[in-house]
Amino acid sequence: MIAVLGENVVDLLMQPDGNFCPHLGGSPFNVAIGIAKQEVPVTYLSPISQDRFGDNFLSYMQTHGVEYGAPHRSALPSSAAIVTLDTQRQPHYSIYRHHVADRDISTGLLVSCLPEKTRILHTGSLALEPEDLTKVKTLLAFAKSRGVRISIDINIRMDFVTDKTAYIAGIEQLMPLCDYVKASDEDLIKLYPDMPLSDALAKFKSLIPDALFAYTEGDKGALLCTQAVEITMPVIRPDVFGDTVGAGDTFYSMLLSYLWSENLDTIAPSLLSDTQLRPALKHAIVAASINVSRHGCMPPSKVEVQQKLAC
Repeated sequence: MIAVLGENVVDLLMQPDGNFCPHLGGSPFNVAIGIAKQEVPVTYLSPISQDRFGDNFLSYMQTHGVEYGAPHRSALPSSAAIVTLDTQRQPHYSIYRHHVADRDISTGLLVSCLPEKTRILHTGSLALEPEDLTKVKTLLAFAKSRGVRISIDINIRMDFVTDKTAYIAGIEQLMPLCDYVKASDEDLIKLYPDMPLSDALAKFKSLIPDALFAYTEGDKGALLCTQAVEITMPVIRPDVFGDTVGAGDTFYSMLLSYLWSENLDTIAPSLLSDTQLRPALKHAIVAASINVSRHGCMPPSKVEVQQKLAC
């Protein structure tokens, strides 16, 4: 199966009338849902709150077939984010992350609840907060020692961490453990603000020479590359545009699902060929296109992706 670690967050999404509507989100949680909707077995390792939102998270997971892998539900509250949209329908976040449920687990418990049949372990985003780094690094190293492929979507959240310098250093420390990495152009601008984007991209790629790297550039398209292969594709614009909330999470959940479903995770990332990776990128772009035709993060089902590919 694929195991996922990281935040579950109630996104309070601003509506056209100025009111806010709650959506269940958080980048790793979205990825877990997206994977499950591709009919791939997935377990979610971070604790869910005992509060009403926690009940909703658990029900949503059960509806879509995500296994709850944490050893308990937390008495701490669910994390929350205020999400506003700019004139381009791009989301902006204000996130409440202190003393929240998904961080309420010890290193020992986290290691003990990693399923034996895990083939890919995914994390990233706010799970890379410096205060949680030792815990995450221990889990990744343990999984790596068991032959599990390691996946990280860096999904930079610079405004919501306790120590920006430690945050950047921590991400760079984790990169050599990774088999699969996702980043966006916006991520690299935030990570290396004093560099031209081309230099930031080159620097980041130097941290992951043996990994499969997925790089997204918003409406400009996406890149999938290893040291030997580089594939670019444009976005597929939907007939009706909703917003871009969760587009990156949907893209990456589809990519991981495809790697798992085609048994490409049994091959070292550096040995994957253009023939193997090109359809993986196409599937991911199609899934993201379907998501942006909707409001909020609503990853498509396996059938929806297959139907879109057949068009």
